[in-house]
Amino acid sequence: MSGSIWRKRSWRGLRSQVLLWIVLPGGLLLLASSLASIYSHQQWMKILVEERDLALATAAAQQVEERVARCQAVLESIRDHEAIRQGEPVDYSLLLQELSPQLSVFDGGVALLDAGGELLAAKPETTDWTNRVRALQPQLRQVTAGEASPLLTTLEEPLLGAPQVALILPGESGVGALLGVFSLESCGITEILADLTLSGEGITYLVDGDGTILYHPEASRLGTDALTFSRTDGPKMDQAGAGVYRDVTGRDIMLAHTPVGQRGWSVVVEEPWGNLLDRTMRYSVLAPVVALLAALVAFLAIYLVVRQVLQPLEELGRRASKIAWGDFSAVGEPVGGIAEIDDLRLTLSQMAHRIHAYQSAMHNYVAAVTQGQEDERLRIGHELHDDTVQSLVVLSQDLERLHRRLPPGAEDLHEMVTELRESANSVITALRRHIGDLRPVYLEDLGLIPALEKLVDDLAVSQDIETEFKVTGMADRLPANTELTIFRIVQEALKNVEQHAQASQVEVRLEFGSDGITAFVEDDGVGFVGPETPSELTELGHFGLMGMQERAMLLGGWLSIRSEPGQGTTIVFHVPAGGNTRSAD
Repeated sequence: MSGSIWRKRSWRGLRSQVLLWIVLPGGLLLLASSLASIYSHQQWMKILVEERDLALATAAAQQVEERVARCQAVLESIRDHEAIRQGEPVDYSLLLQELSPQLSVFDGGVALLDAGGELLAAKPETTDWTNRVRALQPQLRQVTAGEASPLLTTLEEPLLGAPQVALILPGESGVGALLGVFSLESCGITEILADLTLSGEGITYLVDGDGTILYHPEASRLGTDALTFSRTDGPKMDQAGAGVYRDVTGRDIMLAHTPVGQRGWSVVVEEPWGNLLDRTMRYSVLAPVVALLAALVAFLAIYLVVRQVLQPLEELGRRASKIAWGDFSAVGEPVGGIAEIDDLRLTLSQMAHRIHAYQSAMHNYVAAVTQGQEDERLRIGHELHDDTVQSLVVLSQDLERLHRRLPPGAEDLHEMVTELRESANSVITALRRHIGDLRPVYLEDLGLIPALEKLVDDLAVSQDIETEFKVTGMADRLPANTELTIFRIVQEALKNVEQHAQASQVEVRLEFGSDGITAFVEDDGVGFVGPETPSELTELGHFGLMGMQERAMLLGGWLSIRSEPGQGTTIVFHVPAGGNTRSAD
């Protein structure tokens, strides 16, 4: 019998259960996920680098196209010259001299040719244009025949030590073709490609339609065939794409290429794939092994600590936070865990009962103070309305009569009396608004719902923001002090919106249920760090929110504040059905 009991306890014991249900499955799952993560990491790394390099190549290709288009626009300005388009006799040499500032981008020169390919004019004249034109005859024939317009070609013998580009356009009238020669540096293409930042050994270069390298960080590669050093497989350069290919040395390289418009050129971004992969995978391979060894040692301790200490303490903390907001029965039920935690819960429960008794004794005093405040507000409101406002109205009327009796020529006096009367009317309007805050007439005469609608409408008019007021459930008149409490809480919440929230939308919602009335005031403003306990309200200077919470508790209700910076604020409070100001028990 004892052996059987021991076997049952051994099988159902904490150590066996943790090993069977947590450590073993967790270890297998961790090992499988680690292997899968290595593979998926490689694939995602490849996709991310492809997307990044292709985006860089595309952006650079667009900028190169813009720079070439600027050069083309300069040649087009010569072709579109009014005299040439109208077929008038033109001194082409003089025309090129006049347009010299615009033609500075063509550091290799500009030439005008007739329909037969003969030179009409050129700048500078010292260049060997005869041999240059002879070398470009096939391209010139394509342009003059209308087979290609415009056309870019790379000169085989650059004059300035770097590849130069010939741009050929068809002409107008007596001009058969326009030829402009420029270097990549003169039109800013070299600067664009040099500024393209890549990590490690990444490079960016430019090739023409024949595969000749026009730009490369290594000067020795200029004018050479790109395929001599680049990939041995992969897609054509005249199509946008990216992938991992193998170069002539057997290295795997990440290659991204994008065509430059319809020019026949391509921007190429190249990075050694092995270097990119090694830096990330070195740690990814070691991480699962270390994590697995650490998990086998730590799982038992973690399980015991979490199950017997952390979870019960977190639950006790959540319940204890409810005490601060008025729920004194929250710690009445056990939360589990070790004996010390339950002892702590019992101590908290005793403290909660004492605090509850103290607060119950204070409610009558707070209620009397609150009622005194309301009575004083009512008295001041009546005095302001019956005395001050009426006196100001009489003053305004006297000023109006004075204005009528002033002689016609006294413009300064007319203006002064008008300003005084406007100031008096502004003071009357402000006083009436303050009287409305002190003595809510709508609440006294029409009830809670119209009074709240008036509050929301006033906010929309004064702040020019979008407001919405909703009522759900069976709305009915409530006890006077209940309606006044709800009105004051909503009034204070809207005042906070007006002064602090910087909101564009505000919603006030009133829900009548069988257990009482729940109100919501939501805004989409700047928000703030919400308090954990009511005591933080006074510490942070939120005395208005503290007063709202006290008013709700006087009716046996509760108030909740939900807010985060940049996420707006929501005030929720609940008043029980038939809620009334508590009396001391």
